[in-house]
Amino acid sequence: MLLCACQSTLEGDLSESQANAIVSALHTQHIGATKERDEGGGSQGASYRVAVANDDIGEALSVLRAQNLPAVPERGLEDVFGQGGLVPTATEERARYVAALGGELSRSLEVMDGVLAARVHIGLPEAHDFALDEELPRPRASVLLQHRVGNAPDRQAVAALVAGAIERMNPQDVAVVLVPVAAPTPSPAALVQLGPLTVTRGTAPTLKAILGGALFLHLLLAMLLVFVLLRSRRAPSPSPEVGEV
Repeated sequence: MLLCACQSTLEGDLSESQANAIVSALHTQHIGATKERDEGGGSQGASYRVAVANDDIGEALSVLRAQNLPAVPERGLEDVFGQGGLVPTATEERARYVAALGGELSRSLEVMDGVLAARVHIGLPEAHDFALDEELPRPRASVLLQHRVGNAPDRQAVAALVAGAIERMNPQDVAVVLVPVAAPTPSPAALVQLGPLTVTRGTAPTLKAILGGALFLHLLLAMLLVFVLLRSRRAPSPSPEVGEV
């Protein structure tokens, strides 16, 4: 009860992957966080929220801002083509297809080890811009990847993945830009020493209250036990009944 009373919601209406990323980022900064299912439901399917101690709200928000969390998911084919008008124009249909394809590829790239965020920009040549006897140029793509320092993805694997999803595209037509992102250094001020225990600053008051309550309860039980023992010793022994030998 004390833990629940001393926590506040940091972010809500999150997908499970967004909530997991936030909890992981906060734990690397020694900030305690809990992921809870939002029973009220979210805008799309299951919804989660992340809660932290009241004293850690400011520092937790700084961590999320520095790491661009929660990440906004790229829209895929289902998201884009499920929101079209009744009679979309050819230009609208083409733009939506390119955006959806880029979103699907971004999702796939973000699954790769070390990748924090991915953006894919696709350039598809239009046939009506060229003469009938003119060879249509191959499509091209540009990929921007943010990755952890020391864990860069393989450029050739990235190019092969993108080129394999687009017709007539070769891996040489894919430009891959890698941006290393250093993990933030945990703040020593986020940890405090409580006797032999090292805890986060936000949970220290709650832990003190719990330990103090437990100590008070133990003292109360000890005093009650001493009182019972003294009463039992002072109680007079029963006198023998008449006729007993």
